[in-house]
Amino acid sequence: MKLRMSAPDYRETRGLTSISFLQNVSFPPETGCLLLVGRNSHVTNQSLLVCEILAPQDGDLKEQAHGAVTFSNRYLRRALLRVRELGLAGFLTVHTHPGCDKDVGFSPYDDSNDPELMQNLYELQPTGIFGSVVLGKRAAAGRVWLPGQNESVMLDELVVVGEQLEFLPLNGSLQDSQPEPSEIFDRSLALTGKGALARLSRMRVAVVGASGTGSLIVELLQRAGVGEIVVFEFDIVQDHNLNRILHSRQCDADAGVNKATRLAEALNESGLPTGVTVIEAGDITNERVALELRDCDFIFGCVDNRDWPRLVMTEVAYQYLIPYIDLGTEIGIDDIGIQSLDSRVSYVGPGRACLRCSGIVSEEQVRLEGLEPDERSRVLAMGYSKDIPLSAPAVMDLNMRAASYGMLVLRHLLQPFLDVPLPTHIKEGLTNYSTKRIRQHPLPDCHLCGSRGRLGFGDAVRLTVRRDTTRAVSFLR
Repeated sequence: MKLRMSAPDYRETRGLTSISFLQNVSFPPETGCLLLVGRNSHVTNQSLLVCEILAPQDGDLKEQAHGAVTFSNRYLRRALLRVRELGLAGFLTVHTHPGCDKDVGFSPYDDSNDPELMQNLYELQPTGIFGSVVLGKRAAAGRVWLPGQNESVMLDELVVVGEQLEFLPLNGSLQDSQPEPSEIFDRSLALTGKGALARLSRMRVAVVGASGTGSLIVELLQRAGVGEIVVFEFDIVQDHNLNRILHSRQCDADAGVNKATRLAEALNESGLPTGVTVIEAGDITNERVALELRDCDFIFGCVDNRDWPRLVMTEVAYQYLIPYIDLGTEIGIDDIGIQSLDSRVSYVGPGRACLRCSGIVSEEQVRLEGLEPDERSRVLAMGYSKDIPLSAPAVMDLNMRAASYGMLVLRHLLQPFLDVPLPTHIKEGLTNYSTKRIRQHPLPDCHLCGSRGRLGFGDAVRLTVRRDTTRAVSFLR
């Protein structure tokens, strides 16, 4: 099980516990805080998600001395009430071992006191999940206690999601040396070092949409050495797709082959080590399909001009702390003719503006997409909506620009080489480079990235997905 948290929360946690490392004394006292967590309960990718940090107040840390720290009953009760208020999974205690540097572990004092504390917490919240983390100067260790048992399970790693992606082991030691990459990736080492390449080889990356841009990003991910690509696509190859879907053939259109299935077949023929999994059970706006995104480490959205899938992927990015890059293309036309050709790359994650605040996702467009086709046509014909869906550009060479830049942004997140922080949205034109302005971040009522948004809630909040096909979608939770 992993622990995931935003970069701002990680910095705050380190800040709350750094006093014990900075004091110029022989035996600095231990200190700590509490992390309120949501849960990703996907069977194969279970993780805890830091939703909120509960900082200690006066008197919350008792017996604070070298070698020991005790959390007051008042502090623990406050955390438990907050967990219940937000509908979260539970919380983790965090404390420091100031004398530890490269290696850190739970002390005999921790091992003798944690079981009783955890048992008491499970008696108060039987369906919760509770654990503990110990911080050294550079290393960390974490464990979750099992309800009804005096034993714990070690957490695998801490994933920090922000302007870059950090992966910190929670086994009490520093990061192990990384293996040498395969010879086929030698020429990419200048841009993506062996540590980042090793991380790519262990990542499970979702690609939602396997048409023009999606088929290209899948190809680039495989050539970069990603461990597994999960392609979400329920549509079939048709004649009008053949000019822009990589590896598609006339025989595929004639037979009505699923786009992702054909793509997986072609990629498997390459002999490269990347695995490809196809999920063609339905649209990403269906709850059962959308929840499969929880099993991935990263999301690429390639859904043309549809806003509802973008909304769902944005919700997943904040609720489950899974970084998401949205790709799009745009052809600017006026009375004279074509005025601009733009590809857009938007990186969505903690501390960054969501697609709704940016004006990429429209509430009205989501509402229209949630209507049945006949009702949508009636609403548009009656002039009840100013947002009329238009066909997105479908030109492979323009799609390539978005796909290649999106892949470079992923490489940057693992091993930075661009200016930090990245613009939330990057628009690359044919002859110029510009950034898309944010309307306001966050919007006062934003339920995605605002102060009362979805960050770290995990399973506690439902996604805006289709539950009853006869009803329109409700935008707000």
